Amino acid sequence: MSSESVDELGPRVEPESPKTVQQILEDAPEAAQANMERAESILGKLDQDAVPDKYDTEAEWGFSFTGVLARHPETFKIWWAEEGQVFEHGSLSRGFKELLGAVVAHERGAAICIAWHTTSAAIEDIDPERFAVASDFDEQKDKLPDHERAAIEFARMSVESPGAVSDNDVQQLREHGYDDSEIVELTTTACTAAKFANFALTFDI
Repeated sequence: MSSESVDELGPRVEPESPKTVQQILEDAPEAAQANMERAESILGKLDQDAVPDKYDTEAEWGFSFTGVLARHPETFKIWWAEEGQVFEHGSLSRGFKELLGAVVAHERGAAICIAWHTTSAAIEDIDPERFAVASDFDEQKDKLPDHERAAIEFARMSVESPGAVSDNDVQQLREHGYDDSEIVELTTTACTAAKFANFALTFDI
């Protein structure tokens, strides 16, 4: 298949097949394998209305992401394990992390990541009205409690303009009740979401 036809029919890089992806995962960290099990419950349930025309189904769209990432197997294993660990573990709730991930994805315009976080949030039974804040955070952020709004604003800064983060910004989060471990957790969650969104946009997934 030529590069031109790949671009017309799917991502800019031809994905590995689902069978190859599973083979790569056989010797991947347990966290990567566990995250793939969760992915299988998400990627086939993405919003059909959001699927780009070049994909026939939501599953084809969803699994094209893992297929492209798997073109570099070692990176796939590490990144996929990392995504699972970052969003699943820690002091912050999975629901809040999905909300943060969705804010980052919306601001980058990464449709596959928006769909991923939205579907994952639905599986977690997150209030859809609360989660809708992610679609236009600046306009709707006042619907969130002060501490959550401050946390998301800080996390956004960490991925959009990290050099602008000041000692005062960190201290303000402490005053909202976040300890240093949670501040690091916030930042790694936002950075992970941004990394995956950037990858999806680069390869037109």
